[in-house]
Amino acid sequence: MPTRRILAWALGWLVLTPAVAGAGTAWAPATLEQYFRVEWSATPALGSSSVSGSVTNLGAGPAERVQLLVESLDAAGTVVGSSAAYVVGGVPASQRGYFSARVPAAATYRVRIVAFDWAGCRN
Repeated sequence: MPTRRILAWALGWLVLTPAVAGAGTAWAPATLEQYFRVEWSATPALGSSSVSGSVTNLGAGPAERVQLLVESLDAAGTVVGSSAAYVVGGVPASQRGYFSARVPAAATYRVRIVAFDWAGCRN
C-alpha cells in the first residue's frame, strides 16, 4: 500500500507542477524579494539564447525545489514566450544556488521565482 501512495503522490506532482507554475505563485512578489535575490544574464547563440544566473537565499532556512520562470520579451516589453528553469540542488540560507536555461532568442528577458519549498516544511 505505501508504494501506491508514493506512486500516486509522484504522479500528482508531475501532473500538477506545470499547471501551478503556469498559474502563478501563492507568494507575493514583495515576499519573494524579501527572501531571495535573483541575478542573471543572457548569452545569445544561433537562433536561441542561454539565460543563467544565481538565486541568493536571504531567508533563515534552506530552500528546495526552486523553480524560475524565464519570460522572453519583445522590444516593446510584451511577453512572447516563457521557459522554466530550476536551481540545481537546494539553496542553503545565506548562500547561492545556480540555474541555466536554453531559451528562444528575444529582445530581452524577465526572470522570476514562481515556486519553492522551505526545507523540512513538507505537507
